Amino acid sequence: MTTHYLSPLLLAASLSLVAARPATPQAPAPREHLGFEVGADRQLADWGQIVDYFSRLALASPEVELDTLGPTTQGRPLVLATITSAANMRKIDAIRSAQRKLADPRSLPTEEERVLIATQPAVVVIQCNIHSTEITSAQMAMELAHRLVTIDTLRRALDDVVVLLLPSANPDGAQMVVEWYRRNLGTRWEGGPIPWLYHPYVGHDNNRDWYMVTQRETRLITDLLYRQWFPEVFYDVHQMGNEGMRLFVPPFVDPINPHVDPIIVRGIAHIGAEMALALEERGKSGVGDQAIYDLWWHGGARSTPTRHNMVGVLTEAASVRIATPIEQDTSKLAGHFRGLSKYERRMNFPNPWPGGRWTLRDIVEYELIAAEALVKMLAQQRGQYVGNFVRLGRKQVALGKSGSPKAYVIPVNQRDPSAARRLVEVLTVGGVEVDSADDVTADGRSVGRAYVVRLDQPYRAHALDLLEAQRFPKLERWPGGPIERPYDAAGWTLPLQLGVSVVPVERVSYIAPRARSVGVVGTDSCGPDVKLSRVLLHVSNTACFRQVISALRRSRPVEVSGTGGTYQVDRLPRIGLYRPWTANIDEGWTRWVLEQFEIPYTSLVDSAVRAGGLRDRMDAILVTDMSLRDLRQGMSDSVVPPPYSGGLGREGIEALKAFVNAGGTLVLLDRASELATAELGVDVGLVKVRPRQDDWEPPSDDALEGTAHELYAPGSILRVLVDATQPVAFGMPDTAAVYFTNSMTFDVPSNSPIRVIARYPDRGDDILLSGFLEGAPAIAGKAAAIVAPVGRGRVVMFGFRPQYRGQSYGTFRMLFNALLSGGGPAGRR
Repeated sequence: MTTHYLSPLLLAASLSLVAARPATPQAPAPREHLGFEVGADRQLADWGQIVDYFSRLALASPEVELDTLGPTTQGRPLVLATITSAANMRKIDAIRSAQRKLADPRSLPTEEERVLIATQPAVVVIQCNIHSTEITSAQMAMELAHRLVTIDTLRRALDDVVVLLLPSANPDGAQMVVEWYRRNLGTRWEGGPIPWLYHPYVGHDNNRDWYMVTQRETRLITDLLYRQWFPEVFYDVHQMGNEGMRLFVPPFVDPINPHVDPIIVRGIAHIGAEMALALEERGKSGVGDQAIYDLWWHGGARSTPTRHNMVGVLTEAASVRIATPIEQDTSKLAGHFRGLSKYERRMNFPNPWPGGRWTLRDIVEYELIAAEALVKMLAQQRGQYVGNFVRLGRKQVALGKSGSPKAYVIPVNQRDPSAARRLVEVLTVGGVEVDSADDVTADGRSVGRAYVVRLDQPYRAHALDLLEAQRFPKLERWPGGPIERPYDAAGWTLPLQLGVSVVPVERVSYIAPRARSVGVVGTDSCGPDVKLSRVLLHVSNTACFRQVISALRRSRPVEVSGTGGTYQVDRLPRIGLYRPWTANIDEGWTRWVLEQFEIPYTSLVDSAVRAGGLRDRMDAILVTDMSLRDLRQGMSDSVVPPPYSGGLGREGIEALKAFVNAGGTLVLLDRASELATAELGVDVGLVKVRPRQDDWEPPSDDALEGTAHELYAPGSILRVLVDATQPVAFGMPDTAAVYFTNSMTFDVPSNSPIRVIARYPDRGDDILLSGFLEGAPAIAGKAAAIVAPVGRGRVVMFGFRPQYRGQSYGTFRMLFNALLSGGGPAGRR
């Protein structure tokens, strides 16, 4: 298929000729440009066509300006369309400068604030297509932009609103999905899943990256939000499954994170109500709210702005098969697992969709109505939203002065200095002010060199929610019934995940800061002892693994030292990373983490594993979190075409067994550990989280019997006790924090040759550090990470994910040690 990209000259012209645009534009309609209507069955514009359309629209209309925020991971342009009235466009720099003043009112005079509230346009970011298979909004964005500059009521709204429209937050994935869909049109795989990640590294988790900000696209948009434009409203346009409501709009369900201000909660509900009303007035049924999505978790695109005094809004439309229509029988329409049942017609779901044909165009129309309702409402209530925005900033500053703690101090002298610097980087990228200073005194005690996060700043809520521990409330659906699950994670405390000591303080003083914002001090001292025959490196500093790899690339043997001695690596390890054709997100995150530390690896797809001879090619093979079924069977050939179907199969499983028996190291993460017990003869009991059935009627007393200690920990941080004398744990403290997301735990028999690397405390009350944990006795005293001998090799099994979403920096070194040491005892490798 041909990929259409705008020529550099035309793109440059669209960015620079704002003043030369005609006063009465003849804006081209998307249909004229594409040759088909937006939302037509089985018709999709690719990313080049979308960028080309916006460029032509910007050339034709004085109300549209197109900018490129930067290149994506694969080098495509991540574009932003600024849409507002021609009068506003002529003073756009002044509007942007005023937004900065409103976002940080500490130096904003009262009179200037009053003037800005009376005159400043409201600014809204509309982000489309972060999840690439939710392709409709990238198509809809073209029609929305055209309607905004050609329909009189919407053009009048632009006098009071600046719309910042992101046609896709993941252009690489948008292109992948369109090409895959076109490739399979007319086959039995039409509209089916793409067998690789639709983001080069993180797939669906690109909407889980908004406080850690690891990926290029997240960084570009984060910079737009907290350094360039400071919008009052952020609207994230999504799709969901197709067996429930047609469109979800806010408000969200409980619980509400305590750092989300009530004004923001009310603003979210207000916008959702305006959208729902507009949809009902246009005859659109199946619109619901107060279901599925909560306001607890911090890491989503619409969640992080709420800690930055912005109203974060989400809608989710029922999907089709990419662009292929579906037929749905009413009897197969179901409810949702939180907040809304198929048996109920309440205030939040008064007009159910009757079923029938559902098309791409249907989704386009629902999304257009919702987006236009938002723009019109902001125009009508501009002063209220602008005023609330500046008031929220002032409120956060005041709370930082009156509340407790007043600041957080991060000493430079840490067990892992690179982790402390990473924490400071995450905070500053998110707009938090961090001072780097000498001679810091905190609560009367000298700390020396340290980073200081004062909380009397506008983004106090963001800082607090990242630095303190979370306690997800125990909400029962009915008395004695199941616990409400968080939408994503229950806990995410960054000092725990990174293994950094952070001190909340009431009084802090220091000499004028060395630097502010991105002022990061310190270097990586790995204690290298360079001798004639080898390099000796200590790895309590995670960044030192880069030096390990650098020395090996120079053919210098390395001894890695730890509490229990050393292990020696004579050459670059040959690491194989299993890459299934199931779009495995954990595999993508692992690739990203390994590349950040320059650790070489080879991706092994199913056919490469089934070919055998693995020990001749690899020293260690890493299998990331995935189910045993996915390992064995992959996706069916009824879902994806060959060669992407079938998984490892028996042939691949036997090849992995032969690899380990011949002396190789197999590293298994989380659910992949079941491969060792089911296929490799590792004699260890698995403690797994039992799947929960989402019933809508309260169970009988008999059904509830025995479930009081059922294990459940959805994305939480747990304490483990570490045997730091084991090479896999070199550089680790004796007590550490691991990320547990309904993960595996190991029950190791007594007198077993299996070595326990880390285990949970004996008392259930000592396990949870942040988040939520039900049924702690089920894992108390049991192993979290083990090394099991198999044949001449060994299997390293992590029940948790030591590289979870690129966040759990404090346990990265355990994964790296496993790959480099082979999990063997101290000594030569």
